[in-house]
Amino acid sequence: MLSMVSNMHDKLTGTPHPPGASAAEYFSADYTEAREKFLEACRLAGARVESFKNPNAGPKGEALYTDVALPGPADAKAVLVLGSGTHGVEGFCGSAIQTGLLRGGIADRLRPGLRVVMIHALNPYGFAHLRRFNEDNVDLNRNFLDHSKPYPENPYYDALADAIELETYNTMALANSVTRLMWYRAMHGKKALREAISSGQYNHPHGLFYGGRFETWSNKTLRTIIRRYIHPAAHVAFVDFHTGLGPYGHEEIILNEPAESPAYRRAKAWWGERARTTKTDESFSADLSGTLKLVFSVMLPDAEVTAVSLEFGTVSRKEVFKALQAENWLHHHGEKNSPLAGKIKAEMRRAFYPDTDDWKARVWLQGKDVVEEALAGLTEQMNK
Repeated sequence: MLSMVSNMHDKLTGTPHPPGASAAEYFSADYTEAREKFLEACRLAGARVESFKNPNAGPKGEALYTDVALPGPADAKAVLVLGSGTHGVEGFCGSAIQTGLLRGGIADRLRPGLRVVMIHALNPYGFAHLRRFNEDNVDLNRNFLDHSKPYPENPYYDALADAIELETYNTMALANSVTRLMWYRAMHGKKALREAISSGQYNHPHGLFYGGRFETWSNKTLRTIIRRYIHPAAHVAFVDFHTGLGPYGHEEIILNEPAESPAYRRAKAWWGERARTTKTDESFSADLSGTLKLVFSVMLPDAEVTAVSLEFGTVSRKEVFKALQAENWLHHHGEKNSPLAGKIKAEMRRAFYPDTDDWKARVWLQGKDVVEEALAGLTEQMNK
């Protein structure tokens, strides 16, 4: 299977792996291994690295870092930013793509005036602890809003909070939760239930998709990275790697921009029908407040910004929710060293990282193609 993956990669991209390497080798078993592989790939590529230490520790007491690789000139006119681990446990995929790109020689193939900024494990706590959320139980993709203003309301989540955030985890509690949620779906529709649960909420700090009421460590770290390494580029593209939405191994390129916006038109020109916006019904994702994609335009008002999430499907939406609900109960109420905890963490990992050769092959090839198309699009914009 591994040789098939390698041959398929060479055929579709025209860029070989390093001798003896295959796509599966870029993937890791845990955060520590992922970081080691990424840093080694940076060393081999001759890429400068800056590291930001998270104030929290991993499950074995290990130090946690967000690492930034910086191939290309510091004064580049165009910058491609690649992010992984925004949602912690989703970092397995993005880390592998970043490592594979470095191992495949992306640093040596950059056109003049182009720079790549790779942000590895923006939420290292979630990555290491197999959580989607950070050390504050905050969903980073709901945290990038103006915290001096009133927070968006989500009365639908408020109404369902006790069915989503379990205080006990047993057959009766799960049955009651399913009954409540299915009743809401029957009354209001599938889309309404999806929006109620996942669009974000700011009133329940122990709940799912909590956006937080302050700028988190990762929020501040990303803003520092933008100021130091991306400003004042004229053309900026941001691709943030995610997993968990959509059919198994299927890709979707997601924007939070109106369909009439220049960013949406650029995304369509670069990626075609794979690019979709949450402002219409075309995307698997709900329309979100406070996504980190939007902070680039705010912080770089003079730049031409094209910011997207690259989402890869894993298991069904129902299985993803069940994994999130169980892990949320475990984090706030459960016994961390129990056999049940191990089972819950394994299901959480599987929901966002299937860890199969065919899934790895699909996401690597699609991820690499999206990055190469972004580089081509940036080059075209830069040369206009």
